[in-house]
Amino acid sequence: MARLELEGRLWRGVGQGTFLGPRPASEPLRVMPPGRPLDIMEARLALEPQLAGLAAAKANAENLAAIEQAVRRGSETADIESWGRWDTALHRAVAEAAQNPLLLALFEQLESCRIRGEWSMMRAALVDEAARRRGVAEHRRLAEAIAARDPAAAHAAMWDHLQSVASLIRDALRAGQAWGPGAAFGSVPREQEDDRDADAAE
Repeated sequence: MARLELEGRLWRGVGQGTFLGPRPASEPLRVMPPGRPLDIMEARLALEPQLAGLAAAKANAENLAAIEQAVRRGSETADIESWGRWDTALHRAVAEAAQNPLLLALFEQLESCRIRGEWSMMRAALVDEAARRRGVAEHRRLAEAIAARDPAAAHAAMWDHLQSVASLIRDALRAGQAWGPGAAFGSVPREQEDDRDADAAE
């Protein structure tokens, strides 16, 4: 949805709905800079755990169903591209469940930065099967905390999940891994794969 909006094929108004076609002139799109991956992760860590906590307190039945569907569908796929779509769907469902149009608008702006930045290109290079399995478990923990109406547990689950993603990025930067236009996607070093496998087995 965010990609279609950036392409001008639809637009979303907070509290209004989703509409086909370009955004009307009366609804100017405020474009933020793409940002570096770790800058984006810092911003997500500042916002999304709070959204998760609010979601646990305010989510309705429709919100909970959307969160559950995203977690379930993400757990069922082994395809990284499909996993990425359901991962994005989960984070959006949590943001919507927070029932705060101002915070949802901030989330949408941050999502547009992420999609236009390097993360979509990095995903194929950084997310291996062990990382995907760990993500599935983290998503399940988050969904269960929200369903249990436990704001503190939901906040902690989202914080831990985003820290896990940030760790993937930091590992790649330390290893000198490159991505982006003209860059070769390198595989994660074998030592890091072994560490992740060990983490997943614990």
